[in-house]
Amino acid sequence: MANVNRPNGFSPVGTLSGASWNQKGRLYAIATDGSNTYAIGDVVMSAASADANGVPYVQKWGGATTTSALPLGIIVGVQVADAGVSLVGSALSLEKSYLTLSAGTRYVYVVDDPNVVFEAQFDSTAIAVTNLHQNANVTITANQTALAVSAPFSSMVLTGPATTATLPVRVLGLVQRPDNAVGAYCRVLCKWNFHELGVTAGASGTVPGYLAP
Repeated sequence: MANVNRPNGFSPVGTLSGASWNQKGRLYAIATDGSNTYAIGDVVMSAASADANGVPYVQKWGGATTTSALPLGIIVGVQVADAGVSLVGSALSLEKSYLTLSAGTRYVYVVDDPNVVFEAQFDSTAIAVTNLHQNANVTITANQTALAVSAPFSSMVLTGPATTATLPVRVLGLVQRPDNAVGAYCRVLCKWNFHELGVTAGASGTVPGYLAP
């Protein structure tokens, strides 16, 4: 049976060490953004500065592996209401899994562990067993407005498996499920090759240069 094309971005499932997965994320802020939507499963990178309470800003990661655009982590939750705001009489969309364009300053939970193992789907590339220990590139849709209601999760997928060392993601093998097989749209386990809090591809110091004051 052919694999189903149903991307949902990156989904953290464990750690490289094999330690118990606590399924928790760290709180980050997203300043209002007129160019990008944000969904569960999207990858973000650090942005300069923080909100008035000191919660660091993040922005959409563009898929690059340079020292000016290192991934920080995967969105796993969208905060439905901001701290300090009264909820009396407020209509809360508790099922919300994405932020629309120009949504104002909002807050998301991000898995920022550089050693996380995550699940992702390949695109229509005809994946072979020889690709399942290679690196991969990432296809990112910046503005998901057209998908936000019918498909409210990230549309991010893997593409172009190769041995190229500069690719951002390392494939760790096929996800072992009855509905998943080697081929187009297969789902795989992955790790980061480059990460802001881990391997920084030669970035000076522990903070990428693009965040320096």
